[in-house]
Amino acid sequence: MTSKHEKRLQRQLELEQQELERQQAKENKRQQKLMAQQERPVNGPVDCACLIHGKGYDWQYVEKLYNMLNRSLTGGVRFHVYTEHDRSVPPHMHKHILDEWPIEAGPRSSWWYKIQLFDPAKFDGNLLYLDLDTVIARNLDWIRGLSTKYFWAPKDFRRLWRNNHRGINSSVMWWDTRRCSWIWEDFLNKEMMQTTRKFYGDQEYLSSILDDKLRRYLPEERIQSWRWEIKDGGMDFKRRIYLKPGQGTCLQPNTDVLIFHGRPKPHEVRDDVINQNWC
Repeated sequence: MTSKHEKRLQRQLELEQQELERQQAKENKRQQKLMAQQERPVNGPVDCACLIHGKGYDWQYVEKLYNMLNRSLTGGVRFHVYTEHDRSVPPHMHKHILDEWPIEAGPRSSWWYKIQLFDPAKFDGNLLYLDLDTVIARNLDWIRGLSTKYFWAPKDFRRLWRNNHRGINSSVMWWDTRRCSWIWEDFLNKEMMQTTRKFYGDQEYLSSILDDKLRRYLPEERIQSWRWEIKDGGMDFKRRIYLKPGQGTCLQPNTDVLIFHGRPKPHEVRDDVINQNWC
């Protein structure tokens, strides 16, 4: 009896090991395919967008973002500027006129205009959007390899102290405006003033309507908060102190984009790393 039991147990262990090896081989194949997609050469320009509305940023932010994107994407960019009808945009950029909305004035009002990025009548296709207050430090060709059957954005930085937080940060987004046109339609079908009062901003609204089947997070190590993850070595949130006080921008090996939410903004920072890249 003991011998038969031991044989059955041994056989069960062998089958479990074979299944484990099969699953590992399947995962390795998936990872290799993903890496091949991400490392494939980028041919031709990438359609990139920014939005400037009101007086929160001056035009140098648009020019610097355009320059950084051209340096970081092989093949250059087609640059789309979403802005007011009376703002002048140079001919090497594509102007998209924003519809003026009757929303409450204030610093948050411009955030809501980002919803117009989802209007396929303004632009139809794959689009990479970055906020004006971002600094690009390294190559971004890997983004082109991410499938736009999904909507890609960083996880909101509240993840740093809330492990279960699942909202997005809309500072960087990569998606197909045709596939995600339903977001534009959803917003239009709701009472605008009620929506803008219910949600703190566009990213909170987007987080509420994007389901897990469509939402994908950009790698946390590639898109980081300058104030909370990069400045002075990053913040220890348990002790509420910076890890390397006075060291300035401590760029991590895999970090490509720095997000300047809140203050200071890039033009207010006197730092060699920021000066070398924000230009």
